[in-house]
Formats: sequence, structure tokens, C-alpha cells
Amino acid sequence: MTQSPDIHDLSRYRSELMGIAMIAVMLFHVVGPQHDTVWYCIARCGNIGVDIFLFLSGIGLWYAWTASPSLKHYYKRRLLRIYPAWLLFACIFYIPIYMDGKETLAETIGNVLIGWRLWVGHVDEFWFIPTILVFYLVAPFYMMLIRRWQAWRWMPVAAIMLCVLIEYWPPLHMLSLQEILFSRIPIFLLGINAGKWVKTAENKEQDSHLPGKSGMGMLLLIFMLSAMVCINFEDGLRDHFPMFLERMVYIPLGISMMLLLCWLFNHVPQWVLRPLALIGTVSLELYLVHVNFVLYPLRKYEMGFWLTALSMIAISLIIAWLVHQILSLIFKKWNKK
Repeated sequence: MTQSPDIHDLSRYRSELMGIAMIAVMLFHVVGPQHDTVWYCIARCGNIGVDIFLFLSGIGLWYAWTASPSLKHYYKRRLLRIYPAWLLFACIFYIPIYMDGKETLAETIGNVLIGWRLWVGHVDEFWFIPTILVFYLVAPFYMMLIRRWQAWRWMPVAAIMLCVLIEYWPPLHMLSLQEILFSRIPIFLLGINAGKWVKTAENKEQDSHLPGKSGMGMLLLIFMLSAMVCINFEDGLRDHFPMFLERMVYIPLGISMMLLLCWLFNHVPQWVLRPLALIGTVSLELYLVHVNFVLYPLRKYEMGFWLTALSMIAISLIIAWLVHQILSLIFKKWNKK
């Protein structure tokens, strides 16, 4: 067992970390007591799960692109992973809204195909899909750029400056309607940047362990400071600061949290890790099903925070697993043909 966090473990425990991220997101969406310490510590900061997922996705994209730098192959793999599940749940959700006369046919088609609501400034529970599709669309060009010119790895810093400009510079302020997208660009680019580091560690080309007790001390300090900032932001300060500011704090919080979790995963039995890996494997389907199709119907029973959360996770996991298995079976038969 390693005595300090290993950078390569970000790849080794990718599914488990995505499982943690998905649980955090699901807890974030459950309504709970507004002044309960556990609620603020665990649930209200659960939005960080999105950033963890984007960081790990960036690492995964670097692995995929360096193994097969083909735009056709890249886009095909990304679309086949996201679009079938997305189209299924989007049609089930948006078509009844159109049938009730609440949206036009053009709006419904736009919502189903490209998540149109996000682009007109209406952030609903599906905002992440158009966001990740845009990120996947531009990622190959960023990876080609940084492979040729290393200096462009500083782009995450430029992305942070863009967030500040969007918030405070009038010519760009119109983009604040999509703040939830732009403020996630830095962590996604950092994930791609980290992909080379993680892959190099996997190939044993360099020592990938943080230096002993000093490395652990640094991670704990960063984690505790950034966690304190986020908890204080949520506990009474919400709506008193621009949201992109907290998302910038998510960056050190998320990265330090992932490395500490990797260290913890090296010391727990497999029966603890397997459920987390399962949740991470079906994280896309869980994201699509858990709010609109499970959580909202459960709320009418007023079961309280934890019972509602546990029921939502259990029901959502069953549905997500079934959908994942059905789509995987369809793809296998399609590939054979």
C-alpha cells in the first residue's frame, strides 16, 4: 500500500471517483434543512461533483486522443457514449411538455438535439449535456495545440480571466447567461493537462508519489482551506457573490479531494470500492434520470432529506443500470453487424 497519494491513481480509481462525484451531485439536488451543518457540508457543496467529473473526463480524453489521434474515431466514441442515453431521456421529458403546449415544436427539437434551453439562458437539470458536448467538440484542438506548443498549457489561467471578464466587462456580460458553462472551462482544461502527467506516471517514466508526510500535509491544508471557503459561501452568503467565484474554489477543493480519496481507496477493501465503481460506470444515466424522473415524484411524500436521498439513489441506480445494459447490448449487436 502506498504511504502517500499516487498521481496514477487518478486513472486507476477513475470509476470510483466518478461514483463519488455522482453521489455528491445527487445529494446536492435533494432539498434539506437550510441550517443543518451536515446539509451544508455534504449536500450544498455537492455541486463540486460536476467539476470532479470534468477533470476526470479531461484525463480520459488525453488517454483516448494520444492512443488514437483521429477526429472521426474520437467524435464517434464520444457521441455513442452520450447521445443515445441523452436522446432517450430528453424525448421522454421534453415531448410531453410540447404536447401540453408549453413549448413550440422548434424549441422542443432544439432541446432534444442541442439542449437549447441552456443557450437561451434557462438552466434546467439537463444543462450538463450541452456543456459536455461543447467541451468534447473543442477538446481535440486543444490537445493538438498543447502537444505542439507546451506554453498553451497555461490556457486554464486564460479561462479563469475570461470568467472575470464575463462577469464584470459589459461587452461580454451577455455571456453570463451561460456562466454555468464558462466557469467549468478551467477545470476541464486542467484535466486534459493532467492527462499527460497521469499517463507518464502509469508508464513508470517518473516517480508519481507526492513526497510522504509533506505531500499529505499540503493536500490536507488545501482541502481544508478550500472546503471552509465553500461551506461559508453556502452558509448564508449565496446570492451575495458571483457564482463563478465559488467554482474557482472548487478547483483546489476538487483536485485535493480526489488525491486524498485515492489514498483512502488504497486502504479500503474491494467490497467498498465495487459499488462506487458501478455508480461511476452508469454516472451518465444516473445524471439523466435522478432529478426529473425520480426525485421530483419522491418529494411529494415528504420523507425528509436522508430517506429521500437514499430512496432516490436506489431507484435511480436500478433504472440507470437497466438503461446502460440495454444500450450496451444494442451497441454490441450493431458493432457485430
